[in-house]
Order: sequence, then C-alpha cells, then structure tokens
Amino acid sequence: METSRIVYDQWGKGEPVLLLHGLGHHRRAWQPVVADLAPHHRVLAPDLPGFGDSPAPGPEALYDPCPPYDVGFLVDAVLKLCADLGLERPHVVGNSLGGAVALEMAVRGKAASVTALSPIGFGSAARTAGARALALGAR
Repeated sequence: METSRIVYDQWGKGEPVLLLHGLGHHRRAWQPVVADLAPHHRVLAPDLPGFGDSPAPGPEALYDPCPPYDVGFLVDAVLKLCADLGLERPHVVGNSLGGAVALEMAVRGKAASVTALSPIGFGSAARTAGARALALGAR
C-alpha cells in the first residue's frame, strides 16, 4: 500500500501499532514480530522516505546546503502518513533511526506510547558524525 508517498504494509485490527525501521533498512525488518502483534493490534510498517520502496525527497532537498532530510523531516512524513490513515496517536516502536523518529513523535504528543530500540542521537559526537555520514551515503 502507499499513501503520502510512503509505502507501507498493514495487518490485523485493533489499537494501532506503528513499526519504524532503522537506518539503511526497510519495513520488512519487522516481519518476525508481526505474527505476534497482528492478532491484537492494527500493525503498520512503513518504509521511511528514501528507504525500501518509499521514494527519497526530491533533488531540491538533496542539493540544498542545509537539506531538510533529517529526523524532523522523517517525523513530519510519518505524521502525514498517520493523518492520512486516521491514526491520531498510535503506539510507536522504532529501531535506530526509527527509534529517534518515535521519540520525537512522543515529544510532539503524537504517540500513545513509544518503545525505542537503540535510538540514534544519544552517542558521542564522533558516533553522531558517523551516523550522519552514513545517512548522507544512503541518499
């Protein structure tokens, strides 16, 4: 399925749980846990913009000296997806980059709960620089 230019998979019914993958990964990373969650929840796993089957931001974002393709951009994109799907405050689970997006959704009051697995952004300056270099390379 696709909405807001974000491709996603969906299973089950009930209270929504949004699964956000890590840097350089895709929505299928969550496949091992779907069978446990879907009998009790509406489970959604999107490909974040620029990963998996979701297109990256347009060239204007990639060549901007201060590109907006950052965690804030990803949060805005995920919140647009949620709005399009009628999800006001889903439970959010995120790994790595997805963990940072999940935490920011909580800060904005847009998550019922968050489980962040190894979220980015809490390491040393050298580690953060390495993650930024990886993100630039992923474009």
